[in-house]
Amino acid sequence: MISSSFRAGVKAAVPIWIAYIPTSFTLGIAAKAYGLHMGEIVLMSALVFASPAQFAALEPLASGKPALQILLITFLINLRFVVMSATIAPYFGRVRRAALVLSSHLISISTFIIPYVHFQKQPREQVGADAIEEWGKSNFHYFLGLAATSISVWVAGTGFGYWAALHVPPGFEEGLKFMLPGYFACLLAVDLKGKGALLIGVASFLAAVPGALLNTNWGWLVTALAIGTAGWGIEKWIRRGPR
Repeated sequence: MISSSFRAGVKAAVPIWIAYIPTSFTLGIAAKAYGLHMGEIVLMSALVFASPAQFAALEPLASGKPALQILLITFLINLRFVVMSATIAPYFGRVRRAALVLSSHLISISTFIIPYVHFQKQPREQVGADAIEEWGKSNFHYFLGLAATSISVWVAGTGFGYWAALHVPPGFEEGLKFMLPGYFACLLAVDLKGKGALLIGVASFLAAVPGALLNTNWGWLVTALAIGTAGWGIEKWIRRGPR
């Protein structure tokens, strides 16, 4: 029997579905443009479930970059989910560890934020010791209702986007490749705020091509890591300000 908490999670997931449909659809189209098979991109959506990492992997996969390189960059992009999982886990009380490990795969930015805000309405400190187990189980069912349906929409949207790309006119496929840089340009435009972000953007623009030319396999990745690390240091320095 489906619990009321699970149904509440499904209802709360509707805004996530609305956001996932166009993004996953675009991912499927872009994957077709970069030469992936439908099974490959659908399986990637099911196993990775992270649009930035999936979009970032398309071009390296299409150009035959080393598998270790692709795994490393996607691992670094998805490293933030470790912190999210550790943050939300205490709200699940005494749910079995195996269930927590398996459900951590369903963590994304969207499936973390909405449950986390919802759970904060009744923090653990306000729950009696005798009610901890039921409280944690209710929260866990809420998360499952939200996250399980969200990943289903994400995977289905990816497959449908790929199917739609199969029916575009001949020659139009090359134009679809502009979706990938366009996607990252939109992400960059949203995040470019303040002097630190501006410096990182300029440095990335100046160093990207030389880095790729120095080593066609690893140059772009080393350059990205170096600029990201330097940018983090610059941002910390700017925020610290004059003493």
